[in-house]
Amino acid sequence: MYQNSRPIGVIDSGVGGLTVVRQIQRLLPGEDIIYFGDSANCPYGNRSADEIFELTVRMLRMMERRDVKCVAVACNTISTLVDRLRPECPFTLVDIIDCSAAYIVQEKLPRVGLLATEFTASSGVYERVIHDRLPDCAVVSRGSPSLAALIDRGDFNQSAINEEITAQVDAILDREPVDDLLLACTHFPIVAENFRACFPQLRLIDPAEQQAAAVKNLLVYRALTNPQTRGTLTVFTSGEPELYEAVAARLGLYGPEFCKKLELS
Repeated sequence: MYQNSRPIGVIDSGVGGLTVVRQIQRLLPGEDIIYFGDSANCPYGNRSADEIFELTVRMLRMMERRDVKCVAVACNTISTLVDRLRPECPFTLVDIIDCSAAYIVQEKLPRVGLLATEFTASSGVYERVIHDRLPDCAVVSRGSPSLAALIDRGDFNQSAINEEITAQVDAILDREPVDDLLLACTHFPIVAENFRACFPQLRLIDPAEQQAAAVKNLLVYRALTNPQTRGTLTVFTSGEPELYEAVAARLGLYGPEFCKKLELS
């Protein structure tokens, strides 16, 4: 029973990974979840690979000290380095990129737009993973230098968010008439309403749904699901706790113990 009652860890560069928490709570309501968002160093998408690696290892060490049974890497930018990160931890990492790519392959989409951070877009990782399984899919990627940071301010009605969405998605549509848009940064589904208002014709793909399903499949396969009826959510951040409270309320998360500021070493 002890193994089953260990918590799930979720990490992100900021508040975006709370969209993954929402989906885990929907599929695995009995699980206790520990979340860390590194808002003091957000956005990760404008950093070097070595910087991102070092910052992420600090979060993984924190999760190891709290004896988690797995960690959902709820950040596309971090997930580009997951093969380098896996040897650093004793638990399984569930990265969001592979889950998202698997959905696109499963649906056999002929073309898909992809909006991400600049780091994720420039890495080409989505194109490689998708084309390994679905070679004819046209992946039209675009990196936003500012959208994640705008969302991390906590003001979801600011006109700058709509302006950035419009500029970046228009650039995708100028290259290819896509019908599906992958929100390849977990921050972006927080403002899904803004995307729908700006581009109602597009189908939005939220990678958090696929990642939560992968976490569930992992725990079921290893017989590690928590049998309790309703779990808890503990949120830590290196930034300002108030932002996390606002996003959790916006997403309808349950059971949060808010919110603890934690400096990582």
